[in-house]
Order: sequence, then structure tokens, then C-alpha cells
Amino acid sequence: MAVIIIYAMCVGYILHALEGTRWFYFFSELNMSLATIATPVMLVRFIWRFFRPSIERPAGISLRKKQMVALVHEVFYLTIFAVLVSGFLMLHKDYHLFGLLHVTRPVDVPVINQFFFTAHRYSCMVLGIILVMHVAAVLKYTVTGKPEILRRML
Repeated sequence: MAVIIIYAMCVGYILHALEGTRWFYFFSELNMSLATIATPVMLVRFIWRFFRPSIERPAGISLRKKQMVALVHEVFYLTIFAVLVSGFLMLHKDYHLFGLLHVTRPVDVPVINQFFFTAHRYSCMVLGIILVMHVAAVLKYTVTGKPEILRRML
């Protein structure tokens, strides 16, 4: 999931430079196709968190930091869902899932599409900020002698 999200974010920003080229349509449909697959996977992953046994956090981390990590993860999930949902609702035209299956856009009202385009843009920015902070925190703990954080993630 992380690879798909990072790829889609990077290509999403690159799409602005590709506007009007044939590459724009290729990468745009690829992004939409990956998001179509990622949405139900993220939903299952989110629900599964409530049924799987809890993983103990390292003992050297204070309760306050553990609570902060839990909050940041909730915001992370919420932001990912905001990006995915707003991405579908902003569509100005139908697309083909990996070039194979026709997918109809869910909303055909330009004002609503524009609203969700704006929501998508801002939620992508927030997701990018959270992602950078997440990677920085993992690197910090790995460098300061707590590599179990990275191991847990992998």
C-alpha cells in the first residue's frame, strides 16, 4: 500500500507538467486504476486493525508518545481515505481500469467535481506532509538505536 500511495502522489504532481500530452492520459488512468484497487484494500486493512491482536509497542517509548503515534496513524488513515474518495468524486470523465474495464465517474456536476478537486489537492498536500513526518520519525528511531520500529513496519 505504501508503494502505491507514494507512487500515486508523485505521479499526481508530475501530471500537472504532462497536461495535454499522451503521457498525461496514460499516467492519469494508471493513477485512477491504482486508486480503484487501493480503496477496497485500504478499507479491509482499516477494518482488520480492529480484529487482529494488538502489537506491543517497544517498552522504551512513553505512554504519551504511544498515544501520539496512535493519533497520527488515525489521521494518516483518514487522510488516505480523503485522498481516495475525493479523487473519485473529482473525476471529469469516465476511465478504464487498467485499460480493460470501463468505470463511470460517480458525479456529473461540474461544481461538485471542482469542489472535490480542491479537496483532493489539499488532502494530497496533508498526506505528503504526514508521510514525510512518518518517514523522518522512523529514520530517527532507527538511527538512535531503536530499529525494532522499522522491523515492525516491514
